[in-house]
Amino acid sequence: MDRFILSNFLQIMIIRCVALIGLFCSSVDAANQLTPSAGQILYRQGILSSGNQMTAIVAGDIAILGKQFNCQSCHGRSGMGAAEGKYVVPSIAGKLLFSGSHKRPAYDRKTLARVLREGIDSSGRLLDPLMPRFVLPDNDIEELAVYLEGLSAEPMPGLDDKVIRLATVISEDIDIEQRKAVVDVLSTYVKVINRQTRLESQRPNRGTKPEVKLPSLYREWILDIWTLKGDRQSWPAQLRNYYQTQPVFALMSGLTSGSWAPVGRFCENNKIPCLFPSTDLPDAEQNDFYTFHFSKGIKLEAELISEHISSQFVPKVRQEGSKTIQFYCDAIGARASEFLTSALAQQKLKTENISFDCQEPMPVSKLIAQLKKSPLSDIILWLAREKLNEITQLLPARNIYLSSTLLQRNLLGDFPLAKDSLLVAHPYKLPGKIDSAMRRFKVWAKLHGIKIRYPKLQAEAFFASFATSDALNHVRRYRLRDYLLEMLDHSPGVAVYLPHYPRPSLGPGQRFLTKGGYLLSLINGEPDIINAQWILPF
Repeated sequence: MDRFILSNFLQIMIIRCVALIGLFCSSVDAANQLTPSAGQILYRQGILSSGNQMTAIVAGDIAILGKQFNCQSCHGRSGMGAAEGKYVVPSIAGKLLFSGSHKRPAYDRKTLARVLREGIDSSGRLLDPLMPRFVLPDNDIEELAVYLEGLSAEPMPGLDDKVIRLATVISEDIDIEQRKAVVDVLSTYVKVINRQTRLESQRPNRGTKPEVKLPSLYREWILDIWTLKGDRQSWPAQLRNYYQTQPVFALMSGLTSGSWAPVGRFCENNKIPCLFPSTDLPDAEQNDFYTFHFSKGIKLEAELISEHISSQFVPKVRQEGSKTIQFYCDAIGARASEFLTSALAQQKLKTENISFDCQEPMPVSKLIAQLKKSPLSDIILWLAREKLNEITQLLPARNIYLSSTLLQRNLLGDFPLAKDSLLVAHPYKLPGKIDSAMRRFKVWAKLHGIKIRYPKLQAEAFFASFATSDALNHVRRYRLRDYLLEMLDHSPGVAVYLPHYPRPSLGPGQRFLTKGGYLLSLINGEPDIINAQWILPF
């Protein structure tokens, strides 16, 4: 009887364990919904367990609050450190900090407290004055030590000693020719990388020193294509299924219709680098860490227009004397109008938004009627060229704004709707200017037999591949995703290889390569690049 009861008990426990495992695996995101530990909050934000900001003493006697100078500020989220000019910030990730080296003994709780408070390392050496001295209670040092022990302790999936597995996300509604053009660039770049590493497996022993016995710096790349199908609400589940079936180290490039938000949220929730997708609607959130974008897309254009409008008027006078009217007929135009409405609202400026069906004729008479009521109005036409061409008469507006993105960056040609008040929000390099990065891509494409059919998309795919490769080379033997992103943060030279976009830059915490854009006047069917106005929105 006892044996029977024990047998049933074991069966029930096994079933429950299997159910729990299934529940765990059903959501890759589950582990990331845990409340941050006190040690993590202290490391990243400089906030003590008491809720107060910690104090850092720099230059011997200057007190700075922890939010201004915390551990992550210098050592990075990964704890792997970085190089700042001639100064090297050492790694403090658990396995490196709490193990010894030829330079110093391993840290323990006592020596960790000493180095934090007094700046004396585990060998008794006084550290550089650039290392702050922190005012920390014992319990917070213990919390920090526990966090550091687990920091970057485990290698991330999708990468081992021989293979780096990457993926690119493309939605099925993307034009098949565009998809092929982008995938051609990505797959060719992967083949080039793999040709350069093809002999590494034949060189397992390259000497007698311990460091040459470490895993190779060079690994084969494998690129998966994750195709998203159907309703956008099902995309998170599709992404989880792809990742559970075959984990990848990072997402590279990407192309979807509409908002990138479902993919971006997946990357943030699962701490997966998402490097430079092609999208006009990034819909990134303020504290996103894992996704790098080329720019804010159509939102940046709205910000450029907002800056120009709000700079010309005192809000009270502006509201009484005129309006800002927006016209649009599709989803991206609707989103653009939302962005501009929100941006102008911060300046206490109101907008009037008018939508219509793109399949219907342009309601020009309705637009003109609105403008006649307030002839000093600004009008924003979030429309493609074919709809703009339906406007064959002058519009009685003070300023008329167009979108370079919706014009597909082709600014040539007359628009009969205005004489001298036509302005274009243009977050790209100025037309007619030499684009050295684009020339470089064209040479590469010709060398590898790639036909350039969609210059912007293909150049973006090339840059995403190049930036990923550069960051992986710097990561070297450490299989850490956060470290990969930090290598991009500290690789400002990579940005000069970006075609199309003006004044790109990379740096810690920066997740948009291009932060500003131009406002161009169209005169006699051509953009006035001499008087182009550069705007950097706040």
